[in-house]
Amino acid sequence: MDFDAIGFLRWVYDHAYPSMTFLFIFVLAILIQFTFSGHITKRDSLSALDHIIAFLKTKILIAYIASFALFNVFVLMLAFQQFGKEQGVKYLQMIYSNVKLQSFNFSSVLSIITIFILPYFFQVVYRRLIAPKISAWKRKFRVSQTADNVSDIRVENDRFQSKQFDPRDYYKDGHMFMGLGTNDEPIYITDDEFKSKNIKVIGATQTGKGVWQQVAIDQCIWKGWGVWFFDQKPDDFIYSVMVQSCKDWGRKLPSVVDLTGESGLGDYSPFEGGSTRERLERFYKAFGLNKGGTDADHYKNMNKEVMSFIADYWDGTLPHLEKLLSGKDSSIPENKKDWVFEASSNIRTELAIWRLLPNLFPKKGESFSVDKAIDNADVVYVRARQDDDLIRQITTSLLVEWKDYVVKTCPAIHQFCMLDEARFIMSDNVANALATVLSKNANMGLAYQQRDDLQKNPDKTVNGEALQASAETNTLLTLIYKCSFDTAEWIAQESGTKPITVTKLEDVETDGFGSERWGGKRMIGQVEEHFITTNSIRALKKRVGVFDNNEGLMQFLFTCWIPLREKTDLPVKQINHSAYIPEAPEKSQTKNNRKEGKKQKINTPSDSVVVENSFNPEDDPDLMRMLEESVSQQQDENIPVDYYDNIPLEETPKSEPKPAKKPPVDVNSLISNIGKKED
Repeated sequence: MDFDAIGFLRWVYDHAYPSMTFLFIFVLAILIQFTFSGHITKRDSLSALDHIIAFLKTKILIAYIASFALFNVFVLMLAFQQFGKEQGVKYLQMIYSNVKLQSFNFSSVLSIITIFILPYFFQVVYRRLIAPKISAWKRKFRVSQTADNVSDIRVENDRFQSKQFDPRDYYKDGHMFMGLGTNDEPIYITDDEFKSKNIKVIGATQTGKGVWQQVAIDQCIWKGWGVWFFDQKPDDFIYSVMVQSCKDWGRKLPSVVDLTGESGLGDYSPFEGGSTRERLERFYKAFGLNKGGTDADHYKNMNKEVMSFIADYWDGTLPHLEKLLSGKDSSIPENKKDWVFEASSNIRTELAIWRLLPNLFPKKGESFSVDKAIDNADVVYVRARQDDDLIRQITTSLLVEWKDYVVKTCPAIHQFCMLDEARFIMSDNVANALATVLSKNANMGLAYQQRDDLQKNPDKTVNGEALQASAETNTLLTLIYKCSFDTAEWIAQESGTKPITVTKLEDVETDGFGSERWGGKRMIGQVEEHFITTNSIRALKKRVGVFDNNEGLMQFLFTCWIPLREKTDLPVKQINHSAYIPEAPEKSQTKNNRKEGKKQKINTPSDSVVVENSFNPEDDPDLMRMLEESVSQQQDENIPVDYYDNIPLEETPKSEPKPAKKPPVDVNSLISNIGKKED
């Protein structure tokens, strides 16, 4: 096929602008970007592609310019051949004149500039947007030699979610079901292991402590064990679960000991059970008579001396104690009654406060019996309050009595005692009991919010650090829910450490366009990390915890509540507020006792009087108040001012109304007599 030279020259002239001009400028711009962009690499080893690119960067632009010049020479030579030398030069001049003429206008210049910078724009987009994404994708899906990573709270936060299940589906004879594992496998410990260890459950409010307590108590009732639950808040559902469990498993309904006195159930005499020594120890603790290293120890010793003296006469009930201390009990020798009365003023003052809880003053033999409840393996629900000092003291006394009887008798049926908000009722005796009861067929559970809670005991006479150390040493089973940072850090340390291989250094390349790409070098090394990290504990969801049985690795535990068919409210007993009325003290031969009787007589409600057609001064309150003030001023000035302050108001006897009518009262005579007395 013959080459059409004239046709080629015509095509060159027709397409010199804009096609060939724009193409030349576009390719030139690309080569300029390719040659002069980027930076000199500092890597020790270069790939074959790196060497090729480096070679082309220095040669390809020159080759392109040379090829353009050769193309112009080829066109000129072809024009010389077809048109002659003079006409060939004019042909080439005509082409460049045409290009120049059409290029120098606004639209053409703008188009040329756009075409020239277009490769640079593509370069910027690629380097800043596309190349980093490709680099990150390649790094993410590369085949790594290690899959370990340092703990990241963002990852831990989405790691575990709460699970819904029925705990009763996993109950197993001879085993205690604790919860589900990460792969939905049930986690058990044997009954023998559970009986031989105490457990502490730590976590913030509404994180799952109460849920696990429901499951544990339900299983203990199912197994026929004795169960004691000390409810300090109180919990909204635990009593309902205990009632439902007793019905489902054929057990007697829970015995209720309401120390708050709100329901009137379970009258409890705190010092009736146990030996004399045990009763006195509980009494000294409850009434604050233990030595505190202050000047008040002198008066405490006096009170303890009195209690030691009357211990042989005392039946353990508070009404009888009041009778003994008031000097109206015939069993105390006459020569000791005044001493007992005078040396026990602090105790009688404290008893006046205790009278605000009538459920603490049952008669002999009518109190809730700790001994019988333990012997019969009863299910016992104890309601208390964490914000009431008196109720906390009584709760502690009940717990100590439970401990004393368990240690002394070693019950035939296992006893499980769960203390909710344990820091409010923990004492030295209870902390020591954590170790002693384990060998007496009983174990205990403590629930509180954070590790150092036990150091914040309301009883300032207790060594908080020693209490915490004893509790942690003697509770080998541990269940942790979401808690404070300090507690989470402590548990992480207790979980042990493991070596992990992680990236310690990784190369990153930065180019002139402000973008980064992962390099090909990565330095890895081994570091130590906690087996259960602090981040893992801090990111726990509700009802998700960490379980440690002290004989293996810690593991994550999922718990769920017992399905409750109906909520059962605590029964309310009709309370007879007149069931206990303190008796008046017997008349003493001393002057003080005579004056006391006189004072009490004034404060006694007036006898009922029926008067017809006459003035009764009792109908005028102002007149009666004036009469009482007048008579009070006539009393013996030798009586100490604070004497009557030590006599509780409740000790005042209530006189029986007399059936006889009083004669009419002459007002003038009455006022006249008052005036004479004042003179």
